[in-house]
Amino acid sequence: MALKIARGQVTIIDQNDAVSLQAFIGSNQPLTQIYNKDNNTFAPAWTSAPNLVLTPSLFISGKGDADQITSVGNAATLTPGVKTGSAKWYKDGAVITSGQDSCTIGAAAAKYALTVKANHMSVASPQARYAFEAVYIDANGLEIAFRTEIQFTQHQSAGATICAIAYAPGGVVFKNDEVAALKAHCDLWRGAAIDNTNVTYAWGIKDSSVFSKTTITAAAASGSAQAVVNSTANMEPGGKIVIGTATYTISSVNTGTKTITLTAALSAAAASGDAVKSPYYNSMLGAGWSCLTSTNRRGVTAGWTTNEITVTADAVLNFETFKCAIKDTDTSAGNVSANKIVCDIISFSDMSDPIMVDIVSQKGFIIKNNSNDVDAKAVLYRNGEEIDPAGTGYTYTWKLWNAAGTAVAKTYTGKSITVAKADVTGKGVLMCEISK
Repeated sequence: MALKIARGQVTIIDQNDAVSLQAFIGSNQPLTQIYNKDNNTFAPAWTSAPNLVLTPSLFISGKGDADQITSVGNAATLTPGVKTGSAKWYKDGAVITSGQDSCTIGAAAAKYALTVKANHMSVASPQARYAFEAVYIDANGLEIAFRTEIQFTQHQSAGATICAIAYAPGGVVFKNDEVAALKAHCDLWRGAAIDNTNVTYAWGIKDSSVFSKTTITAAAASGSAQAVVNSTANMEPGGKIVIGTATYTISSVNTGTKTITLTAALSAAAASGDAVKSPYYNSMLGAGWSCLTSTNRRGVTAGWTTNEITVTADAVLNFETFKCAIKDTDTSAGNVSANKIVCDIISFSDMSDPIMVDIVSQKGFIIKNNSNDVDAKAVLYRNGEEIDPAGTGYTYTWKLWNAAGTAVAKTYTGKSITVAKADVTGKGVLMCEISK
C-alpha cells in the first residue's frame, strides 16, 4: 500500500444572490374620484369605458429595462418568470375573483390586468386599496414572493365647489432609461366636470428655501454683506434672495437677530422698508415651492402655465414632489369661487439602478523606470450591462491627486485619458466623476 505523504484541500462554495424585484401598479384613471351628491354622479365613472384598468409591472435586476410580468416561470426546468397560478388581486384585503364584483382579471399575456366596471367607493367607504401579489421563480429555481399596492380616494363635491385633481397619465416612476419624460396633469373640477375656461395655472417644485415676501428693517449700506429683515422664515444658506433689483446668495441666517449674511456685498444701499423676496416665489403656490418657469425649469421642459407639465428624469433625484395651483379667474356674477385658488400635489420616484464605474488600463497603472505613460478608460455598468460605450451620453471628469491626497495635481476630461509619467511623482490617486 502506497504511503500518503501530503494532502491538499479547498472549499468550494456556491453562493447565489437572490435577484432584486421591483413591482408597480399602473392606473389608467386618476387616484381620486369625485362624487357629486347633487346628481349622484361619479367622475371619472368606472362603470363606463374605458373603466378602471390596473396593470402590474415587474422589473428584475439583471433583466434590463424590460417588464417581466408576462414571463412564465418553471422551477423544474429553471425557467425564470412568474409562477403559474400564483398571481392574485386583492381589494381592501379580500381576494378578488375574476367575474365577480364587476372585476375581470387578465391572463399572463395580458399582464394580469384588473378591469373594474363598478364604482367601488361610496360615501360610507371613500377609499379603495387594490393589491397584486405573485411568486417569481429565478434562474436557480428559487421562489420569491412579491406584492405591490395602489390606493384610490373618493372626494365628495358639493356640486358648485371647485377642487384641483392631479395625476400622472404615464405613471410616476423613472426606471433607468425606459422613459425620458413623464407627464403631470392637473385639472380644476367644478362639481363633477372639468372647467378649463377662465383659469390660471402655476406649477412648483418642492424647495424649502423659497420664502414669502418680507422687508428690510434696518438700513444697509452699499458694500455691506449683511441685512436685517422682518422675517427669516424659509430662508436657508445657499438660497437666493432679491434685494432691490439685484439677486444674491444667502451665506448664513441668524434667526435670533433676523440677520442674513450674503456671499457677496450689496451693490446698492437698502433702506428700511425696502422689499426682500425670493426670485422663485409665487403667491399661488406659497412658501416652500419654487415656481417653474421658462427660466427656472428645474428639469421640467414644458407646460409651466398649463394644466400639464413634462417632467424629465433629470428633474427627479430619488424622489421629487410637484404642486399645481389653479386660480378661478371667472368673476362673472354668481360665481362664488371667483379668484379662489385650489391646489394638489403629485410625486415622482427615480428607481433607476445605480451606475458602477470601472477604471481599466491596457498598460496597467504602474510607471516603470519612467518609461511609460498610463492610459485609463472609464467603463460604465448599470444592471450588469455596459452603458455609454461611445462616451457620448455622459461627461467624464478626472482628477489626479498628489501622493498625500491633499491637492489635485492634474485634471482631465473624456471617457479615455492618458496620464503622462511627468504628472505622477511617487504615486497618485486617479478619480473619475460621471455627470450628465
